[in-house]
Amino acid sequence: MWKSFVREYLRFSKKERYGILILVVFMIGTCYSPDLLFFFQRRMPVADSSDLKAAVLAYEAGIPKTNNTASAEPAAAALFYFDPNALSMGGWQQLGVSERTAVTITRYLANGGHFRTAADLAKIYSLPPALCARLMPYVRITGRREERYSGRYEKAGGDRHYGPYHKDSGYHNFAPRNGDSSFTRYRKKAAPAVIDINTADTLAWQTLPGIGPGFARRIVSFRDRLGGFYAVEQVGECYGLADSVFQKIQPFLQIGNSSLIKLDLNLTDEKSLAAHPYIRYKLAHLIVQYRSAHAGFKGIAELRALPLVDEIIYRKIEHYIEIKH
Repeated sequence: MWKSFVREYLRFSKKERYGILILVVFMIGTCYSPDLLFFFQRRMPVADSSDLKAAVLAYEAGIPKTNNTASAEPAAAALFYFDPNALSMGGWQQLGVSERTAVTITRYLANGGHFRTAADLAKIYSLPPALCARLMPYVRITGRREERYSGRYEKAGGDRHYGPYHKDSGYHNFAPRNGDSSFTRYRKKAAPAVIDINTADTLAWQTLPGIGPGFARRIVSFRDRLGGFYAVEQVGECYGLADSVFQKIQPFLQIGNSSLIKLDLNLTDEKSLAAHPYIRYKLAHLIVQYRSAHAGFKGIAELRALPLVDEIIYRKIEHYIEIKH
């Protein structure tokens, strides 16, 4: 069996044997061709570069030598004491500042800029740091407005007072000007007024602490969908209203004599019942099924027979339902 298998699958003709031999030779040559190329390339004669070296030396000999370590900054000029707020563009150039930087400084002063200290020179980006450090000891700023920094001012009678900043104190103390002792810097916000939670509009709600336009609209919308509030604690059930905010506004909430809007259990359709926040869709569907099977509700207490109505739910919705006979 094995002999027939070998004869069938491993028997090659003369042309096939030649083809296999050529393929093997080609594969071996391909594997070793990079080594052969590197071997012959390494033995290639190197071109003579003496002429190139001579040309480079001759070119370098014709270039004048320069000091590569020389600083890119201009030569040190004769320094003198100066006021940066009054120095002209020519004076800046005499100090060693480039013309472009001098123009920049002149424009800065023309647009209302002012050097208050010698350290302000470092704010000029185009001024080299080394030159800036060399110029700072020569800065002499004259005509400074000391009153602006100390906060002093003098009245017509010559009495000296202190303004917003007291120079001799260890802290910045606020004091009224012109002897006006009735002036107060901060005024305490007046306490909000008490509002009726069933009649207050969004503007009235916004007067309470922590209530903005968004929460004001949300509370009014929740009240309208309920049909009115029967207790102040219901405001805290508004979606997103934090308990800490409710505790702040609770002292300013009260309930007036307004009546609640009630739903008739036997006449209100399922969609209207489901729109009430305390009833929703599943309970509305059960109410409709129960009244269809029992020919309507005879009393409100029959809601306790529904599976979804526990004591908490019943106490909530009993204020908003009725049965008209």
